[in-house]
Amino acid sequence: MDCVLPVGSYEQHGPFLPPTVDTEIAVYVARKLAEITRSRILEPIWYTCSKEHQDFPPTIYVECDVFLSYISQVLKSAAKWCDHVIVVAGHGGIADAGNAVASQLNYELGPKVLWINIWSLVPVKDHAGSDEASIYLAVGGRLLDTPKERICEGDVHMMRYMRTAWISKSGIVGCIDPSEISVERGKALLETLVDKIAQRVNTFLSASRTG
Repeated sequence: MDCVLPVGSYEQHGPFLPPTVDTEIAVYVARKLAEITRSRILEPIWYTCSKEHQDFPPTIYVECDVFLSYISQVLKSAAKWCDHVIVVAGHGGIADAGNAVASQLNYELGPKVLWINIWSLVPVKDHAGSDEASIYLAVGGRLLDTPKERICEGDVHMMRYMRTAWISKSGIVGCIDPSEISVERGKALLETLVDKIAQRVNTFLSASRTG
């Protein structure tokens, strides 16, 4: 049986979203994917490499080298009894690390692991902004508070190079605008996301079974 592993983070998401956002979204998407592919969903991994948010409470993270070693062991262990392991990662900050781990394991074990970064498949332009808030509402989440005005800080493309506090005072990177936040918008983004992930998974599984 194939397995789906949600991986997220426990990191600040500005004043309006809880620190569990990445994991909650990953779990929702993983469940949808498991239904489509008739796979088994595994328990999520919450604490990962998100040191870029260290200046904002209540972020809890592990060093990236620790995470690399840990996730590699988790995936190698899961691959012993799962035909394939599909990782649904809701934290974009571990995309490069995850892809590297999946590649190395596949070179060693055969095509067993596929790492999917949620945020690379939908046109999300922010961290803790309107897009992420809309998606979070669509998966059944609730905002901590409602923004009263538009807030724009930093450039989301700089997050892989800089600590969040260097480019944002609030922890929001990009823009959050109360007029742009809606369940309907989130559902549209989620529908696109799940469809693209399912296509990528089917391509991977087909190639791994014929290779």
